[in-house]
Amino acid sequence: MEELLAASAETAMNEICRRAIREGASDIHIEPGRNDVRVRFRRDGLLEERFLLPKHMAEKLSVRCKVMGRMNVAETRVPQDGSTLFSDGDGEYDLRLSVLPSIYGETIVVRILSGQVDFIERHQLGMLPVQESLFLRCLEGRSGLILTTGPTGSGKTSTLYTALKLLNRPEVNIISVEDPVEYRIGGITQVAVNEKAGLTFASGLRALVRQDPDILMIGEIRDRETAEMAVHAALTGHLVLSSLHTNNASQAPLRLMDMGVPAYLLAAALSLVISQRLVRCLCPHCRRQEGSYFQADGCEYCDGTGRRGRTGIFELLEVTGAVREQIRHTAPPSELHRSMKESGQPDMAEAARTAAEEGRIAASDAAWIAGEAEENAGGS
Repeated sequence: MEELLAASAETAMNEICRRAIREGASDIHIEPGRNDVRVRFRRDGLLEERFLLPKHMAEKLSVRCKVMGRMNVAETRVPQDGSTLFSDGDGEYDLRLSVLPSIYGETIVVRILSGQVDFIERHQLGMLPVQESLFLRCLEGRSGLILTTGPTGSGKTSTLYTALKLLNRPEVNIISVEDPVEYRIGGITQVAVNEKAGLTFASGLRALVRQDPDILMIGEIRDRETAEMAVHAALTGHLVLSSLHTNNASQAPLRLMDMGVPAYLLAAALSLVISQRLVRCLCPHCRRQEGSYFQADGCEYCDGTGRRGRTGIFELLEVTGAVREQIRHTAPPSELHRSMKESGQPDMAEAARTAAEEGRIAASDAAWIAGEAEENAGGS
């Protein structure tokens, strides 16, 4: 703390970034208040306060971030964003910077992208064996559309990257269009969306299909044009992977039809829908079994929180012949959910309970997932 107070804005910002990287943070929040500047790190999905800096440092840190991100230093009235490469002793990191004017000064958020994620490298997403078997089988297909779904921050992109790592072989041409490129994979052509220059998901996808790809990854389906092109690519001999914002797997077909994709085309193209959530793991060093479940009281390894790292909780809807007929006839999500259960695949609530019984997550977190799943199913 003392070195931050005595340092220049450049040194202070570099030290904040270095500490965040050492602690495994995904984001840095620098928030000016009435009397001070609060610095928080996001670790395992939760924000934790790290420093309280003097109020006079707010403007200096804001200017420094704008210089790092090649923004307009003189502009303080509108939001700005930028990016920069940051070198640390352990490697090079891509920092995405966002500056937002607030009543007490400019709030800064820095997203830290390392380009390397251990659980992606090890293919450890957290799927149950029956889910992983289906996931790998669908990745063996030469064509079709595979979707990952869930709210923001549920790990959809990480699942897509894991799939690309598994598919990456010398005999196939894999191209992705992403916003942003969060994880670099050798042997794959990765294209970053640049809307200011006119490179959107849709325009990028139009160019990608002329590059003789075998496998396409579209970071997110956001509009009708992208959805139609993804379906068309899947129907013309490409394996297409993408993400979509829905609460559960059974809602995904209806969302795409709402975007304007005809039901008969979607039924023919869709292969697999994955829905997921990220949940904090119980600390492996201090967890202990109590009855059917596990508890963790906290230790030095987990900073007394009882949690360390995160894992995915999944449900997978395979588009079988019966499900294709249901999609073709615009069946409601509740019928698709029933078909998923009848095929032997656990839904989100069942997967969460299994993870709790195995000691990966807390029973309270499993109950939260189950409650949310029941609420979402009720709205289907």
